[in-house]
Amino acid sequence: MAFNIYYYESNVDCKFCKKHFTTYKVRPNRYKVLEEQTDFMPIYEGLNPLFYEVAVCPHCGYAYHKSMTRTYGPFMLLIDELYIKELQKPMNICQERTIDDAIVSYKLAYLVSRASMEEPLLMANFALKIAWLYRLKNGHESEMRYLFAARDFYSKSFASNQEGEERIQFLHAELSLRLGDMAEAKKGFSRLISDRSVSNKYRKLARNRWESYKYDEHTINANESIGEILK
Repeated sequence: MAFNIYYYESNVDCKFCKKHFTTYKVRPNRYKVLEEQTDFMPIYEGLNPLFYEVAVCPHCGYAYHKSMTRTYGPFMLLIDELYIKELQKPMNICQERTIDDAIVSYKLAYLVSRASMEEPLLMANFALKIAWLYRLKNGHESEMRYLFAARDFYSKSFASNQEGEERIQFLHAELSLRLGDMAEAKKGFSRLISDRSVSNKYRKLARNRWESYKYDEHTINANESIGEILK
């Protein structure tokens, strides 16, 4: 292709059908992280590289993300039976993507991973990213559905290091808060705050998040009370 100042072409050999294709990736100088929301969703200035993380083969429909591990042998038989044969028609979303294309790409990766019985942690991360994309689209109901799925997978997850385990615990509490499950959120944040074996990073994150929530809740209740008085 002619030089594109926003994207470059990544060369891919499909792990399922073995055919070659190219797919867009965002050039690193075309985005910058401005901030992170409380569930670690990055807010970008410029293009959103999340839209292009999943490569979707236009020939067979197989969806691949670099975090997938069950991409060989018997797992491919499961993917063939439970995913490929169920697809009506492969999509070509290898070039510039809309937010809807990005959601589809992650849902396809989610379905491939479910078919190949990937670890719950990977499924949780996929569900969370789908929720983020729906948040960008203001699709609240769908966002909540995938936050719930992510929390369920995080509850079944484990990591091979302390940092990963603490991140899982924090996200479980954070998603509980976003889903309105105050009892589970309070239990999760309290555990992180009170356990002296937890790193300073996650103790501080948990304390700040819980105190911020309590402050916001108090402010809302106070405003409601004022509103009642002024009626």
